[in-house]
Amino acid sequence: MLSEKEIVDLFCALASLDAPSRYERPVAREVSAYLAEMGIEVDEDDAGERIGGNCGNLYATVTGDLPGPPVLFCAHMDTVEPCRSKRIIITQDRVIKSDGTTVLGADNVAALTAILATLRSLHRSGIPHREVELFFTVGEEIHLQGSRHADLSRFKAGAAYVLDANRSPGIGVVAAPGHINLVVEIEGRAAHAGINPEEGVSAVTVAAHAIARMRLGRIDPATTANIGRIEGGTVTNIVAERCKVTAECRSLDQDRLKEQADHMKACFETAAEEMGARVSIQESLEYHAYRVSPDGLAMRQFQTACRDLGISPQLVTLGGGSDMNVLSLAGLEGMVLSCGMQQMHSCQEYITIDDLVLTTALVERLMTLPAEDLTTSN
Repeated sequence: MLSEKEIVDLFCALASLDAPSRYERPVAREVSAYLAEMGIEVDEDDAGERIGGNCGNLYATVTGDLPGPPVLFCAHMDTVEPCRSKRIIITQDRVIKSDGTTVLGADNVAALTAILATLRSLHRSGIPHREVELFFTVGEEIHLQGSRHADLSRFKAGAAYVLDANRSPGIGVVAAPGHINLVVEIEGRAAHAGINPEEGVSAVTVAAHAIARMRLGRIDPATTANIGRIEGGTVTNIVAERCKVTAECRSLDQDRLKEQADHMKACFETAAEEMGARVSIQESLEYHAYRVSPDGLAMRQFQTACRDLGISPQLVTLGGGSDMNVLSLAGLEGMVLSCGMQQMHSCQEYITIDDLVLTTALVERLMTLPAEDLTTSN
């Protein structure tokens, strides 16, 4: 494995780059150059053009020495805002963080660092490893836009790992929800609020009635729903003619996901009909739910790698989506793994040096597991 200093230096170099969603080019350029130094060719697709960005997804294959199917590693190159002009601080207690005015970008630079550092280590040492497929995506933080526009037929992996969960290494996500977005536009009828309000139909009131009868929050152990934004009306003396509502629902069960979305739509449609308004609803399935087979290759090799490093593997279910949702829909078996980042999506985000190094060690073990360890049950 690379030295601790080399790993930290690589992390800081990548984290210092500005890469908000749709503007990932600086990170893509650095990643491609790093791989090129090892003779690894990188392909880029047209996902950037298709989502209005300046960079596409990156693909690469590293020829292996060990038998067995390839193993895929995926990380995303974009970072949530505020992420521009970051100032990175390393504390005396071995914590890497920002100055508090931006995110750190450990989400997902920690993953990129672990993967790239492992490949350089293997390149230097000549240690035998599996064939490795690389997939570095754009627009992950904006509903997986990059992977949703990717050519997933390129991949032949028997197991895929998306390094994109928080907390210390050793956590494997065995299930994640599907996600439906709703954009609801309500058209009522304007009238003067003080002179003839009875002649108006308030679109805002229609939205309120619909939401009041709706199942929201934690619906059941597998399902959640939320109203994200309400906007409508003009001034206080006019009955609001228009209102726009954005909402979402998520579920680990695809049938329950559809049932909840249908319920939410029906609430809007019923309220509009009762009050004499018109409603239009746009529904978009952002990604499907997935669940990892407990006997599958990805699960078995993850547990083996953790035990080899003295880590107690933890299997969890999360409520958020990742590029694994898209990969699983294409038939790839895999898991989301934690990579040390903490308090992600906040200006208090941080990662410890120990967790960054341990994540790199875990990636290296997953790439170098002997074939016999991958074909026998643990």
